Amino acid sequence: MESVALPFEDDLALDLRRARPKRLRNHAPRTNDDAFAVISTLSSYFDSEEELPEFFARVSAAVTEQVGAQRAAFWRIGPRGTLALQPAPAGFADDSPVHELRIGGDISFVDDLEVVKGTSRRLDTLWREAGLAEVRTSIAAPWRAGDRRIGLVAAYDSEHGFTAADVSLLRLAGAVAGVLWQYKESEEELGHTAVRLEEAMAARRHLINNIAAGGDEARRRFAAALHDDSLQLLTAAELQVERIRADAGGNHHAVQLDQLRVTLRKVEDSLRRLLTNVSPEPAYEANDLGEAISERLEAMRTQAGIESHIELRLPADVPQAIQGIVLKNVGEALTNVEKHAHATRVAVVAGEVDGGIHVEVRDDGTGFVVAESVRMPGHIGLIALRERAQLAGGWCRIESEPGAGTKVELWVPLNL
Repeated sequence: MESVALPFEDDLALDLRRARPKRLRNHAPRTNDDAFAVISTLSSYFDSEEELPEFFARVSAAVTEQVGAQRAAFWRIGPRGTLALQPAPAGFADDSPVHELRIGGDISFVDDLEVVKGTSRRLDTLWREAGLAEVRTSIAAPWRAGDRRIGLVAAYDSEHGFTAADVSLLRLAGAVAGVLWQYKESEEELGHTAVRLEEAMAARRHLINNIAAGGDEARRRFAAALHDDSLQLLTAAELQVERIRADAGGNHHAVQLDQLRVTLRKVEDSLRRLLTNVSPEPAYEANDLGEAISERLEAMRTQAGIESHIELRLPADVPQAIQGIVLKNVGEALTNVEKHAHATRVAVVAGEVDGGIHVEVRDDGTGFVVAESVRMPGHIGLIALRERAQLAGGWCRIESEPGAGTKVELWVPLNL
């Protein structure tokens, strides 16, 4: 028998629909809008400069509005596993006991929260046992950063009762807030890393200055001792040989005395070249760096007979510390050419490249096996070249083969 609806039944159904809360009647069509509102509120932090307490206050207020609650809060798990309230929850009075609560116990049940008759009874019990008697109904969702549980986000006291859709919105808020928390931690870590990097850079600058100052002081003392002691004694010995030679007249010792005098002169010339090499480089103004390199090449041509080619495209504002490093490295490379290369020509090309000073020193000498240079006597300067450039934040490469000459290439930044 076909069922026929009575007129008063249609009227009753209409009255029931009218009696349903407006929020529940319209909840399903607005779910996507609510989710978008939650995500927009959370993601706005990336473009704002507000501190986290103010931000979480705004997010908590947005959560209360989207789920129809009177209060909302973020709870974070502390070091001892207890829940502590994030600053500025929404809807709680300043004198509410919620601000002093530390809640322990297992909260994993919020991962699959059961909502019956508009609330979670288990969650309500948790709040009341902790001393939050003002709560009548509540729901919560995990607040996670990846696999790490940060805490939970909770909403309290819905006028018409919470729904499963409200819990879904809380889960979304907890998930997006977790991404935000990871961003915050990464940003803080980046800030700490930047501070540590700056401290390391400052320590490196200090170390370079100390090494440069200490090295220059040691070289200055050695040069002073060489000039004031050894060379003075050698000059006195030459004068004494001259006097003996004059007194000897033409006897058979005269030839030996002449040979001794020549030997003493060679020793004196050698010591004076050593004095020139170990003396600290004079301080040059920024626009004299090229002149200093040119003078070093001219001295090498005069003393060793090695012709030179030079190409310099240096900026006019090279810091004094960088000048010292460049001059020391160029001087070290040219000293190696003089001592070991048996070269007839050397070329120096220097200029500004990639925010630093790039230098290339190339000779046409006998060359050597680079891998064996560490064990070769007299090549300790090659190690110093690399270490000095690296310590300044740059690099140094040495290319050479027997019979093919040598190329020393280095780069140091303009700013230590």
